[in-house]
Amino acid sequence: NDAIFTMDAHNIISASSDGTVKLWNIKTTECLHTFKPSVGSVATDITVNSVHVMPRNPEQFVVCNRTSTVLVMNMQGQIVRSFTSGKRDGGDFVCCTLSPRGEWIYCVGEDMVVYCFSTMTGKLEQSLQVHDKDVIGVVHHPHNNLISTYSEDGQLKLWQP
Repeated sequence: NDAIFTMDAHNIISASSDGTVKLWNIKTTECLHTFKPSVGSVATDITVNSVHVMPRNPEQFVVCNRTSTVLVMNMQGQIVRSFTSGKRDGGDFVCCTLSPRGEWIYCVGEDMVVYCFSTMTGKLEQSLQVHDKDVIGVVHHPHNNLISTYSEDGQLKLWQP
């Protein structure tokens, strides 16, 4: 579903439909670790949609799966922090993105809402209703405080959170 290089460019982190996140060595192509992110105390087979390396802490990465909780994990597979929409139904995340310095995590829910989490405070700081149809993705501008969301109806919208 997604794959990214680690900051040192020696490894790749992949997100999979089988609910796993894998760490791969690019020279040997060996799978170094397989992590099964757990929500609460239960490891699940829920699809992992995306992974993102934390810009200020390259030993940590964000895992977005089809739940209402996004996780920050370390390279040993331990959950360092979690952020939740607080919804039981209809608030599962479709995808997420990070601000360039990693201060904010923006998650798009199946409820067509963008959830803005502060990595400093650990709190949900803002939520925005962004579309009327299913949201497909979200991306952060590389330099400015600007995010873009896009949906199944072909609309792309810009937001200043």
